[in-house]
Amino acid sequence: MAKEKKRRSLIFSIMRMSVIPILILGIVLTVYSQNSVREGMSFEVEKKLAGIAHNLISVYNMIDGGEFYEEDGKLMKGETELTSDYRILDDIKSDTGVDVTIFFGKERRLTTLMDNGGNRMTGTVAADKVVEIVLGDGEEYFSENVDVNGEDYFGYYVPIRNDKNEVVGISFAGAPVESVRDSMQYMVQGNILICIFVILLAGAICHILSRRMVEAIQHIKNFLAGLAKGNFSQKMSRGVLERRDELADIGEYVEDVSQSLSDLVSKDPLTDLLNRRAFLQEVKGRKNPENIVVAMCDIDYFKKVNDSYGHEKGDEVLKCVADVLKDTVSETGFVSRWGGEEFLIGFDGSVEELKDRLEKAREAILGKQFECGGDSFHISITAGVTCGRHGETFDHTICRADDLLYEGKEKGRNQIVSEE
Repeated sequence: MAKEKKRRSLIFSIMRMSVIPILILGIVLTVYSQNSVREGMSFEVEKKLAGIAHNLISVYNMIDGGEFYEEDGKLMKGETELTSDYRILDDIKSDTGVDVTIFFGKERRLTTLMDNGGNRMTGTVAADKVVEIVLGDGEEYFSENVDVNGEDYFGYYVPIRNDKNEVVGISFAGAPVESVRDSMQYMVQGNILICIFVILLAGAICHILSRRMVEAIQHIKNFLAGLAKGNFSQKMSRGVLERRDELADIGEYVEDVSQSLSDLVSKDPLTDLLNRRAFLQEVKGRKNPENIVVAMCDIDYFKKVNDSYGHEKGDEVLKCVADVLKDTVSETGFVSRWGGEEFLIGFDGSVEELKDRLEKAREAILGKQFECGGDSFHISITAGVTCGRHGETFDHTICRADDLLYEGKEKGRNQIVSEE
């Protein structure tokens, strides 16, 4: 308490000696910090919305690689019907607080936006300027003043193209201006309080605190810039997360958004395994990717399971095999759903060790009994195991594993084949 009294006394002495220059400095810093926050938040909002709009397209591409088109009044993506399926959009809205929309042509077909009656705003059309810039010119478009049912939004529009590079629709991500302005207001209030505190302490301390604040904003800005480019492995600066103001909340929120988007773009939604893109990134991040042991696995006669028992039972089989393979490699490897009923394994060990583990996995999978409508059935897997060679590309390693897989298929399936 004595130390606190002494500090207060010193502050009062400094204020008496230099109140005018310190007040001027405080005013200058207040104005500067307000402008910095507004510009920084506007920049961050644009980048965040751009990332979400792009990732929305990526998520649908992972679900089905086909084109967007309309058939009998239904919105399709390849062979997948999207009409009235709002799970992906609602999950993004829940995780990020951002509204998202898929336009086909200029018409809203899937959206989280609601009208005054609580109904989704499907069937409405994009503004003329959006149609001109995005659909007409094929350009991305950001606006800080999008009119959505009488409410101002920040909005980012990304053209959706078909295989012929023709623009057939629009991906939209938007946030209410009022909510962003509230965040800006909180930031501004925090900065004013900091500046008042700085005025009481002294010009030198003011400089230190302002510098730390600007560094925190720069860390968040750099994090968002990396996130917009698809870098989900970065970590938020501990200096940002350990702060005791709104910047720490923003830092934690951005990390949560990063994790949510990372799961959306890197995980197979059915099996929770890595998807192809994330698997290749995992390999690329290894010190010696050419030494990784690789296994290509395939469920035998999987099409027959779907045809005989339905896709829901097929999904159950896929998840079961995925869980067994994940447990098989444990912490010494990683598994991806490579496509359909194929799984690709990366393993930090020897070919012999992975082959032995897969033999046990094969027996475990063969021993599982699936029930459907009073019938029961078993499944089996076939796998090819190999290891990268010096100077060989990873694609060639995968091809050799694939060749071994098909060798096992030709020999009767339900076996693990490795190179001699």
